[in-house]
Amino acid sequence: MTECEKIILERLEEWGIEHKVYRHEPRFTLEEKEALDREFGIKARHCKNIFLTDRKGSCFYLLVMPFEKTFRTAEVSKELGTSRLSFASEELLLKKLRCKSGNLSSLSLVFDGEEEVGIAIDSELKKCDELCFHPNIDSTTVTIKTEDFLGKFLPRLHRIPSFVTVTAKTE
Repeated sequence: MTECEKIILERLEEWGIEHKVYRHEPRFTLEEKEALDREFGIKARHCKNIFLTDRKGSCFYLLVMPFEKTFRTAEVSKELGTSRLSFASEELLLKKLRCKSGNLSSLSLVFDGEEEVGIAIDSELKKCDELCFHPNIDSTTVTIKTEDFLGKFLPRLHRIPSFVTVTAKTE
């Protein structure tokens, strides 16, 4: 278990957030994630997490959306009322959320002590019973009830999510 994973799982326990932990080989494609679900009986929705920033590197967002969706930064930027967002560098991701791309999830916000990273969530995810996240390592999946994620986890981090509609076609 990595140090970051340990810290995240300890926070979930400390905050009384019910969750399940699944350890596995890293899974990258939708098909691999579906196989993981069958193997472990996971019913939760997998999320894609993207770390975005503006040109100045002064505004940061974690975009959380269904894994199978794609998006256009212009549309999301407009919905958030911010200047054009683009993918943040690996260096910024490591500095702000202590993880590398591929390991990013909303649970990474535990490491944003300065509360600089906003969270934008595709509205479709509000309809899910449970969501899947990585605790800063792609060989572990954590499932959390959506109501606990929105009603317990994010408030503990002083985060009020912005809900967006990712209208791009699904793949």
